[in-house]
Amino acid sequence: MSKLRSARKPLLAAAVAATLLVTAGQAAQAAQAPHPAKADASRALPATFGARPAPAAAKGANPFDEVDRLAKPIKQTARQLPAPGGQQDGRIAGPQTRAVVPAAHSALRAAGVPCTLDGITGLSPQGLADFLTDPAVTADGCLRGLVWTWDARLAPVMSDAHVQAVAHRATSLAASHDGKNSSHLLELFTYLHAVAYQDYGRDEIDVTDQPTVDATREAVAALGSAAHTFDVTPQNAQTLREALYAASAPGLRQHQLPLIKRVLATMAPGTPTAASTDWAGAALAALSVNYLGVYPGNKDTAFQAAAAADPAYRAAFRAFSGYTHLKGTANAWVVRDAMSEYGRFGQIDAVKSQIVPDLGALLPTTQTNFGKMSAPWFSLASWLNVYNQCATYNVCKDQIEKQIFTHTYKYDNGAIEVRTALDQATVDQLYYASKQVKSQFFRVLGTDKPLAGDTNSTLHIHLYASRSDYEVYQPFLTGYSTSNGGMYIEEGATFYTYQRRVPQDSSLTLEELFRHEYTHYLNGRWAVPGTFGKGAWYTGDRTTAMDEGTAEFFDGGTRDDGIAVRKSLVKGVINDTAGGGPRMSVDRLLHATYDGDGFRFYNYAGTFFEFLWNERPSLLREMYGYLRADDPAGFDAWRNRMGRDAGLQAAYNAFLDAQIAKVDTLYVPDTKYTPNAKLKYSALSGVRTAFAKSTYSQPDCVENGDPGKRRFTCTGKITANLADANDPDQVFEDMSETVDYFLLDRAEEGGNNLADMNCSFGTVDIWSTKKAGTSSYSCEGPLRS
Repeated sequence: MSKLRSARKPLLAAAVAATLLVTAGQAAQAAQAPHPAKADASRALPATFGARPAPAAAKGANPFDEVDRLAKPIKQTARQLPAPGGQQDGRIAGPQTRAVVPAAHSALRAAGVPCTLDGITGLSPQGLADFLTDPAVTADGCLRGLVWTWDARLAPVMSDAHVQAVAHRATSLAASHDGKNSSHLLELFTYLHAVAYQDYGRDEIDVTDQPTVDATREAVAALGSAAHTFDVTPQNAQTLREALYAASAPGLRQHQLPLIKRVLATMAPGTPTAASTDWAGAALAALSVNYLGVYPGNKDTAFQAAAAADPAYRAAFRAFSGYTHLKGTANAWVVRDAMSEYGRFGQIDAVKSQIVPDLGALLPTTQTNFGKMSAPWFSLASWLNVYNQCATYNVCKDQIEKQIFTHTYKYDNGAIEVRTALDQATVDQLYYASKQVKSQFFRVLGTDKPLAGDTNSTLHIHLYASRSDYEVYQPFLTGYSTSNGGMYIEEGATFYTYQRRVPQDSSLTLEELFRHEYTHYLNGRWAVPGTFGKGAWYTGDRTTAMDEGTAEFFDGGTRDDGIAVRKSLVKGVINDTAGGGPRMSVDRLLHATYDGDGFRFYNYAGTFFEFLWNERPSLLREMYGYLRADDPAGFDAWRNRMGRDAGLQAAYNAFLDAQIAKVDTLYVPDTKYTPNAKLKYSALSGVRTAFAKSTYSQPDCVENGDPGKRRFTCTGKITANLADANDPDQVFEDMSETVDYFLLDRAEEGGNNLADMNCSFGTVDIWSTKKAGTSSYSCEGPLRS
């Protein structure tokens, strides 16, 4: 442990004679985790765990540092294909501006009331229109903090009468619109957008009656036909964006085709708006209306009939296949999404026979203009797969996957399988890193036996060559979002991620992220009964802090120096408190939730488990005992006991203070290893002899039988002197240090095979004299193939 690390080697060197290494005939330790078993894990789980969305990022957090998790893979259908702006399930898009703190505008007054929910909830319809057109109210200021998060106080001011009043006010002001938002049309249409957004799935409001729909339709039409609406100003782009989102509600979409065509034309070659991200935002809203109109679940037959009857409308989307002026610009994504929406027209029965063959005809054009396997090219290929026409054009997923993942590397007789375009040296580094994490994990568990009934015997890894490859290829192959650092699917143990540049793509290296996700695999197979998202262990975020915190903690596993405190975790704590705010308490972090705490708790939970390992390892092992024993009640009691312990809180705070003081010297994983061809020994007998000679032991050694990546495992028993046999923390410490020194450090003298060896140990059997304790050990390393 850290408080002994600096003194470990000289102290243990003096105790050589007192330490015994005894031969064992077993292949691996079979010790059990240190807590009795009981309990029932058959309780039901909320359906939301079936596919948990990424939590909101904490202050300073990078979403590309985190990996989303799913209980099981989703079946990709047309409904899961990428939609404009990442929309899902045929739902109207939400706010398009940055969030604000509502309290920041609470002192502001407009139309005689404060900018608060209590202030506006009693406004009359005309009073609300006055409020929205008050110069003090802005779409990305006061209004941003009021209308986007549902609150019962919104219901009175989202009534039919209020919506009609606001829409009529917009209609009356449109004729005098100057293109600079002097009349506050942006705020009026932002409100109408928010109403459409909130109306989805909320029984408290319903604005689908004909008079209300007609009022909104007239307002949008008035804006679209106003003389200065398409003047090249950012305010115009933003107002059109909000108007189109407002008009993406049921009963309105089929009337927007002329406006959509005109907005999409702002991205055309030679236009002064093509390079503007504001006008691209308006184009995104236009594409969104199309998505919602065609989306089968919305059953918008009126929109589909209108789109089918208007070939010029469909041609406005098709034209993007030639918009090479957008390539390499901030608006390049518009081509991708426009081509995807063109493919979506094939879901309209009346034009499917025209659209589907045309997608194939456009492939060569798109390849010439943007490149084979570019984002626009994949927009077409995706739909050809949906329409079962991929074989005709050689764009089926299995064909493309072979081109993306050109190598398959297998380890441990297929227990780890990696598909990638990256070189073997990069993947080997991850493999050697996994061995360090795994050996430290088994030390804490006290066993290397998987949970009974676990079926995830193979970890499948899909490793893209770059972030850009991940963004383009992953949606095509899987349909999953790429607004993350990767994806781990518990059922089938499948992990998707990519090679990354630090800091451009992420603040974490590939190895750091891999170690974290590998720990999720270890927890699922060796520690937490059942499957991610099912049963009592996932009710109410019971294991959220444990799962993410231990993944951050074991990420720091080393070969022979325990589990190091990672720099990124401590920097995360520093960033979290940079504004003077409080740290997360032990009680709060152990009861953290994805929805309530976002990613914030990761750094605290990771450092807390590091603190336990350094100073109270028996508490960490006790926690894992409850997990393996399938005892949720015991686990809950442990969390509550930790959270109430003021002394533990004070010690954790002191630990954080000490780490912060030396943050720049803390650990960043970067595993080193000897390439297989340069290993000294290829024969098991050579390794056994070197092991025995350098450690003064007589181990039992076997080979793993993998012809590609040959490995050896040497087992035996080891005895450590115990400073205090009645202190479980000290017992674990003494055995850890003994294994590190007498096995790992000494073995380095036996050759480079042994220098890449990792060791774990089982339960310590304390002698009757209380002076020493004996445990089984298992050491694994490479053989030259």
